[in-house]
Amino acid sequence: MRRRREAARGACLEAATTVRVRFQEVDSLRVVWHGHYLTYFEEGRTAFGREHSFGYEQILAAGYVAPLVRVEIDFLAPARYGDVLTVRTRLYPAAGARLDYSYLITDGAGRGLAAGSSVQLFTELDGTLVLTRPPFFERFLAENAGRMVAG
Repeated sequence: MRRRREAARGACLEAATTVRVRFQEVDSLRVVWHGHYLTYFEEGRTAFGREHSFGYEQILAAGYVAPLVRVEIDFLAPARYGDVLTVRTRLYPAAGARLDYSYLITDGAGRGLAAGSSVQLFTELDGTLVLTRPPFFERFLAENAGRMVAG
């Protein structure tokens, strides 16, 4: 179902990063505890920000914040201590003042371990919800239109 939803989103910007599963991230069953996948998603968003110069620093410098308001995760297969995971993060341009990300976490063999999505909403520094795309976000999307890949 997620693949159909993701395919329907259209063009996106993408970045990938790797993380190595640390000992403290596995549970008594010797698999990554489910809550750590949110950290891997955060690593993906941070890597996306570095690659595309669109991270928390740029959002804050423009006078906004973008709190996380929704996360979905589908767990497909377990990751284990020492595994090197690839986190692929995609940003899909939304019509409103929001950031729609999708994530795919794979192991070294390319096997899908987890897939998910998150939504962040733009707010003013005082917490006031922004209803239209901030100008700096419009510029970012326009400047990167040629770098979009098929989603």
